[in-house]
Amino acid sequence: MGKKSKILLVDNDVDFVDMNRAVLEHQGYEVVTAFSGKEGLETVKLERPDAIVLDLMMEKHDSGFTFAKNLKADPNLKHIPILMLTSVADATGYQFSLEEDGYWMKTDDFAEKPLLPTELVARIEKLLEKTEEEGASE
Repeated sequence: MGKKSKILLVDNDVDFVDMNRAVLEHQGYEVVTAFSGKEGLETVKLERPDAIVLDLMMEKHDSGFTFAKNLKADPNLKHIPILMLTSVADATGYQFSLEEDGYWMKTDDFAEKPLLPTELVARIEKLLEKTEEEGASE
């Protein structure tokens, strides 16, 4: 991999963003951040990240779903993979899974917080590899 992949972290928890920025930068990624769904969509258009780590509950309980739906509806941005990383089960008791809910969640991966740094990196690498494979086959 010649160029560093750019990862966008979208989460309203500053500590979470700072911690995961450090983890990802240590692994050689370029990291950009946003602290709301609205700011995240603006940042995607400006920065064109290679992947996004997205929280669900920010301005509203479903801000992450709204973000993902808007991103995947844009033909110029829909190829960017999204890992939704959230503590929704702890906060609300609702359980989501990619297998059961992926068709309407519009994310490429889903995990509950907290996620070990090694698992976060592994999931991002898997999304980036999948995107590269899809791009090569077009």
